[in-house]
Amino acid sequence: MKKFYLVLVLPLLITACKPKGQGSAPKTDSVAYAYSIPKPDNWTIDTNTTDTKTTLNALKAYETGDTARLRTYLTDTVAFNYDGGKFKGPIKEFLTNCKMSTDSGRKLSIKMTDWEPVISKDGKEKWVTLWYTETETDSKGKVDSIADVNDILFKNSKIVRIDEYKRSLKP
Repeated sequence: MKKFYLVLVLPLLITACKPKGQGSAPKTDSVAYAYSIPKPDNWTIDTNTTDTKTTLNALKAYETGDTARLRTYLTDTVAFNYDGGKFKGPIKEFLTNCKMSTDSGRKLSIKMTDWEPVISKDGKEKWVTLWYTETETDSKGKVDSIADVNDILFKNSKIVRIDEYKRSLKP
């Protein structure tokens, strides 16, 4: 009787131990999307933390008004695209604009929500996206907050472009 059970259990053990995917063709994505893009699934998470650290340090320098420190994280020419406008020019002019906004007597506070570093599969593009809340207190004590998303492009471990999207948190 024991030999009979062994004969029944042996095929189950063999099929259970067979590696997955053996004997079947790889599955292809057959989802029909409403739109198509030239390079689907082109991005992977960047596990190198250098660009994320640079991004967060640059934002902290901006928050504290330290344009000398902010300069160390940027390329010589910076592109800054924001709601309602754009800037592309030398770092000196970009930092002058940053300094003017921090010299207006306002206090800035940033509460980070999340970040995600990505790299293109060909390794040619590296981006870090930040999600945070920016709270500003003006010289008269008026407080205003916005939700902010920044997409930051890197070249040679320096920030070359910032795309900024803001949403007012006023009710």
